[in-house]
Amino acid sequence: MANNFEVDFFSDSRYEELTAEISYRGQILCQLNKDKGIDSIEIEFFSDSRILEKPIEMKFPLDEFINVLMNTKVDLIT
Repeated sequence: MANNFEVDFFSDSRYEELTAEISYRGQILCQLNKDKGIDSIEIEFFSDSRILEKPIEMKFPLDEFINVLMNTKVDLIT
């Protein structure tokens, strides 16, 4: 992506449907799933993190994050 966010789509054994994981500068932020239908997309925030070489400040523009969430939702349901 043009910003520091990254989205990975994959099949997670905890869910029946495809999921999308959103990371910021290599650190996992959250995962979206559509197990309850396309009108009830759920988001799970992670309290545990990846161990990275350098610490990452988890501070970013809200509008960028909302844009990433909305684009990921659209990609997940299409």
